[in-house]
Amino acid sequence: MKNKDKILHSSLRLFNQNGFVNVRLQHISDDTIISVGNIAYHFKNKEAIVNTLFQDWEKEVKELLIEYRHTPIFESMDRIFLSMEALQEEYRFFFSDILEVKRAYPDLFQQIQLVYQFQLIAFQEIIRFNVARGAMQKMEEKQLEFLAQLVVHHLHNWPIRNLLNQDGDLPQELSAFIWDLFHPYLTSSGQSELSVLIHKKITIED
Repeated sequence: MKNKDKILHSSLRLFNQNGFVNVRLQHISDDTIISVGNIAYHFKNKEAIVNTLFQDWEKEVKELLIEYRHTPIFESMDRIFLSMEALQEEYRFFFSDILEVKRAYPDLFQQIQLVYQFQLIAFQEIIRFNVARGAMQKMEEKQLEFLAQLVVHHLHNWPIRNLLNQDGDLPQELSAFIWDLFHPYLTSSGQSELSVLIHKKITIED
């Protein structure tokens, strides 16, 4: 693994583990056995590392949503939810430390908000697609936008909810929670499709 990749890998793990505000370049140096001077050769400062990690996360989020843009049937949607949860775990500090990110790096926070907007538009299109194919009930545009906002809101607050409710009764998978949000808006055809999907997942797990 190249030094630049080692630095990013170590930084991400340390940020997730300790909170990015508590991690200094010296900690990364100690963890990677790469001198602070060598780290600075690749990344001017800690902000540059955080920005690079953000770009990696942003790229993966957009690629994920674009991949299923044209055929977001329920099975594809479920893959999106599962992949989103995996990305949230991989880049956990962006969610758990979001207020610190906003305080320390306001420009980066604005970029994160733009990714949220991208996701919001993507989920609006996903809902429209499923309304058009008869899997979801027809709804007014404001209601559709609200549902998309609700989904994106819970997607991004899931890591914090899990952190605050470690002994609570939240479902283990984010996808199960999101499907509960969609359920009241499903047609009978959509409910049947979701039942088949859930049965298939249970069968695979068993």
